[in-house]
Parts: sequence; structure tokens; C-alpha cells
Amino acid sequence: MSLKTGLVVLLLCMPGLLGDEWAGAYTEKEICAIKGSTVKLQCSFKFPPTEDGRVIKVKETFWFTKYPEEDLRLDPQYFGGVQSECHGNNCSLTIADVRWSDEYTFRFTTNHSKGGFNVPPGVKVTVTDLKAQVSGYWYNLKCVHSTCSPRSPSSYVWYKNGEEIHNAKSQEYNAEYDSTDSYSCAVRGHEQDVSPPVCVSRPCNKVVYYKRHICAIQGSSVDIICEYKSYGDTQTKFWFRTDSSHPGNPSITEDPRYELPLETSRKSRLRIKDVRQSDSAEYRFKFTAYDGFEWRSISPGSTLTVTAVQVQVMSVRVEDSHLVAQMLCHTSCLPEAPLSFVWHHNGAYINQGTIIEVTLSPGDYITCATQQVNDVTTSPVLYVLKRPSVSLSDTGDILEGRPLTLTCYIDNYDYSSATVDYCWYKKKNVSSDDEVLSKDRQLVLPSINSSDSAEYWCTVEDQLGKKTSEPVFIDVQYAPKRPYVFVVQSNKLSAGSLVNLICSSDANPAASYTWYKENMSSPLASGQTLTIKDISPGQTLTIKDISPGQTLAIRNITEQGGHDYYCEANNSRGRHIIGVHVSVNGKSFRTINIIRLFCSAVVFVGILIILTLHFRTTSPSSTADPNELVEPAEVTCCWFWCHECSLTVIVCPLVSSWIKATMRTLMQKTRCDGHLDHEQPSCFNIHIFTSRTEMSNRKRQE
Repeated sequence: MSLKTGLVVLLLCMPGLLGDEWAGAYTEKEICAIKGSTVKLQCSFKFPPTEDGRVIKVKETFWFTKYPEEDLRLDPQYFGGVQSECHGNNCSLTIADVRWSDEYTFRFTTNHSKGGFNVPPGVKVTVTDLKAQVSGYWYNLKCVHSTCSPRSPSSYVWYKNGEEIHNAKSQEYNAEYDSTDSYSCAVRGHEQDVSPPVCVSRPCNKVVYYKRHICAIQGSSVDIICEYKSYGDTQTKFWFRTDSSHPGNPSITEDPRYELPLETSRKSRLRIKDVRQSDSAEYRFKFTAYDGFEWRSISPGSTLTVTAVQVQVMSVRVEDSHLVAQMLCHTSCLPEAPLSFVWHHNGAYINQGTIIEVTLSPGDYITCATQQVNDVTTSPVLYVLKRPSVSLSDTGDILEGRPLTLTCYIDNYDYSSATVDYCWYKKKNVSSDDEVLSKDRQLVLPSINSSDSAEYWCTVEDQLGKKTSEPVFIDVQYAPKRPYVFVVQSNKLSAGSLVNLICSSDANPAASYTWYKENMSSPLASGQTLTIKDISPGQTLTIKDISPGQTLAIRNITEQGGHDYYCEANNSRGRHIIGVHVSVNGKSFRTINIIRLFCSAVVFVGILIILTLHFRTTSPSSTADPNELVEPAEVTCCWFWCHECSLTVIVCPLVSSWIKATMRTLMQKTRCDGHLDHEQPSCFNIHIFTSRTEMSNRKRQE
């Protein structure tokens, strides 16, 4: 049975009815339910609070229909179609899509010496069908129930020749006199359980399905049968699926598994061999007559549900390093023919029945099977999982830009017949959280890059547990990225000073560094650091790129006193070269990437204007000449490289809060605040002249 919404009949058990220490009661002993509806039973119970000073507790609650008492949820006839829940001493049982009459009893067990208690007498549920009944001279039709009368439904549905009659919602309907039409009815919301069609006054057109609901085991064969009658001679007839995009096309029979055996006595039979779960659908029959009549087939036909045999683990415990599992063999619906189940452990027969308890070791597997006539259907394999492993599609070095596939596998595991859940994880570093990447057996990286370097592992999980693989470290190799050159020097640079140029590049394997100088064919030095001695006045320092892979070309320098240096970062995957031009202007020393020189110059000019305004407003002695120029003030400014905004930023640390605020605003507008490389600044000094009057005015404003 499958759970679905529908007409709900509620059985309440009132606590006020409980009088004994061990007691329980139901408000109704009998109930009538429409076939296909949902029935909900409820019961309240009580028991002694203590026994010999020990608190009594409930251990288990369940509903049953036969003796010895067995939990209804484990009964193959009800499996998947019932739900049981409790809130305190109030418990309920919901039966969905009820199909047959039965009597249901509630039981609870405790840690009391008495053990458990059945709440008598149980609730008898009677299931009723519908039929359309003709009565009266005016051919009045009434939708009546076959065995019992449930609470009145709110609305009905009437059909004429298989097509719904709109605006006909009451329990009664007046048919046309002397008609060849047939009529049927259903409770709204349960249209699938429509009554058989009836004729009003004489033979009529109709289709009667033998079974409205058919359950078939996967791999078996099934017959869907209907009986049809036509007032005129039949012209065409065929079967179709309601989920077909062309319901008028009899293409369903083009599948070789579908057969139409020879008809007998206007009985049409659709036979489906080797049924699959994809065959689950509603099937309807349609015919036309030479007199122009057409059976519309809007009313429900026969619904086929194809079910597989499944193993469900009910409980697992560990004993002496082995798993002891209680398992249930079941199907999602119940075929008419009785089912018998057999169990196999590692391929060998061990038992027969619905439930077994078995001891298992890693690598063991379990299956159950059912047999109907000559058809044997086996469940998917359930393994006691072993620890999985991770394999890589590339067994050599993992290079950036290439595809890579990671596969989670288990030795001696049948992937075609077993069901297991996979999950892939990635961890970049110790502090980061594990990242879930995929829930497929394979993790595909179409173009791996340096950021993919990390630990990877997979997990496998089924009903018997979860296992985790050993982590595998993916080490992505790549050629050196664009090198950076940093300057290490004192704040005040003078002739004869030493300047250290440090070259750094992101690479895997780690890069080796070689320095070259203009007009020298042999390397000047090896290693990250190059020391330049005896800097002469009249030089500047800039950084410029040379494209990756470009041949090192030494060119003649026309600037007097200037020198070009080149840093080459190299590893087994490639190389990258950057060029540095060095010169010094007086006491000024700066490092600028020439691609960003224009942006830096704009920022620098803005800062000079800010500094000039500031020093014009700094307060000197009040007795001095207001127009006299103040002695030049020396300010140290530093260049910082901003990685976030790809910009060289000049920062002049001053005491004035006004200057600091202005600088902070400027940095925020360029998105560089908080992203400056404070480790490698290059600094210089500037001199600012201003008058005492302007400095006093600015101070008053501050």
C-alpha cells in the first residue's frame, strides 16, 4: 500500500473510559470505510505507575490483526501502507488506501512483571464498494454502498459512457429515458474506485475492468482484462496508457513485451511480459462503433503497480566484532497470489520467511527472493560494506589544466545489483570545514587547477553502516605564475647604499630563481635575492613584465646610469620572467609597475595637494611674520602594492587626523584598505613649504 490523502475516518479513544489500572478503550467498535480511503485509529491507555518501588515504563507499542501478536508494520500485507505514532499514552494507527476489511487491536508492553496488555476488543473496519443503482419510473440513479454505509461523503462524481458529467455532484442523478448510454459513479477524491457502469433501460455501451488495482512483482507477467459491449458493431479498439503523450495512438502494442491474445466473448486482454517498474501506469481501453459512437475513456481504468523485492534492516547490533542484523523481506504492494520469501547469505540458502536474524562479517552479502508460479524475483544485494578506496584516472603527475576523475570503489563489490550511497569530501587545510563535493560514485574535475590541491576522500553507506576511505592528497603541478619583485632597503637611500631585490613566484614544484643583467649572457646570480651595490644618484627603479615563455632578450639601455635586471622563475613545468629597471633620483627611491604607473601618478599628485594644504594650516609661533615661509618639513612616504585592486598606493603616515581621514577615504575608494602589502614597502622623503597664516587658519578649522 502507498500512503495517500483521502477520506479520513477517525477513531478516538477517550481517557475517561479507562477505569482499571491496566486499561484502554476505543470510542467505536465498528466502522465503515470507503474502499481506497484513509482510516486513522486512536487509543489511550494506562497502567500502574510503579511495581515494588520501581517506576514502570512503556517499552513498545504496536497494532496487530492476528495472533500471535505481530506488529502490523511488519506484515507483508500492510508493509508501507501503515503509520503508527504515540504521544504519551495516546497512540494512533493510520491505514492508507484501505482495501479489505479487518479487525485491529492495540498492544503495549512494559518493564512490569505482567509484561504487556492488549486493549480489547479491537476495532472492526469494514470496507465497502460503490454501485450505481437504477430505481423509479423516471430512471433515477443513486450511488449506493455495497456492504455498509459510511459517513456521507461531501460530493460524488458521475460518468456517462466513461466521460465525466459536469455539475453532477449529488448522490443521485436522473438518466435519459430509453438511452443506450451507461452510467457509473464515484466518491469525489476517490475517482480511481469508480462503480461498474450500468445500463438504464436496454443494452448499452460500456466497459467493465476486472481489476481496478493490480500489483505485479518485477520480472513477472501480468494480464489486464476488461469486458466491453457496444450497442452497434465495433469498428476499432485498443489499449493505451494515460501518461502517453498520444493517448489516441495504440503504439503501446509495438513493444514486443506487450501482447493482445485472441479475444473471447468480448473480453479484451492486455498481457505484459517481464514487467518493469517503468510499466507502472494506468491502462484504459477504448473502442469506436460504425454508428459513430466512441467510448471516451475519461473514467479510470486499471492501475498497474510494479514492485521489486526489497530487504529492509530493522535493527543492527555488534557482538564479538560481528554484526547481528534483523531483516525484513517485503514488496511495496501486495499481489493477489500469496508470496513466500527465501533468504540467501553469500549466495547460499539459509532460511525461509518474512523476517530473519543473521550474523554478518565485512564483505558478506544478503538477498531475499520470492517465487510466483515460474517467475523468481530477487532483491538487490545488501552488503556488509568494507572500507572503500579512491583511485585516480591519472596515475602520474597531476598537471594543471588536465581532466582528472576520482573513483570510489570497494573490492569484490557488485555495483550492478547493490544499492549504496556515495559522498565526496575535500579539505584544504586543518582549520577549514570539510567540503561536500558530490554524491556520485565518481568525482569528475574537468580542468584541474592549483586551487584543487587538497585532501579528498569518499564515504559509502547502506542500511548496515557507513565506511570512509583513506584520504588521498591531490598535488597539482603547474609552471611558475607571474613573479613579484620586492625591494628591501633603508628609508633614506644615498649613494653607495645596498639594495636587495627579492623575486617570488607561486609554482609547484617550487621554482628556482636565476638573475640576469643587461648585456650579460651568463647568469648574474642564483636564488631569490639579488643584492645591488653602489647605487649612484640619478637613477630610478621600475618593474616591467616579460611574457611567459618569451626568450630572454638583452637590450641596450639609453638612460644614463640605468641598469636592467631580469628574474627568471623556473621549474619542471615551465618558466616566467620579469624585468627590473633600476635608477635613483637624489634621495628618492620608488618601486612602480610601469603598467600601473599612470594610476599611481594620479594618486601621488592628489596626496601632494593634500599635504600642501595641510602644512599651510599648521599653527606656528604667533609672533612670526604671517607671510614668512615655514622651514621645509620632511615627510616620509611609502609605496604599497595592493593585490586586491591591482594598484600601487602611496601612504604618508602623518600625525594630523585630517590627513589620516583623507588618506583613509582615498584608500577605501580604491578598494585597497585592508589589502595592502605592508611587508614590502618602498619609501622616500618629500619637502613641503607653506606660510604661517595659512597654517593658522587650517588649525582653527580643525
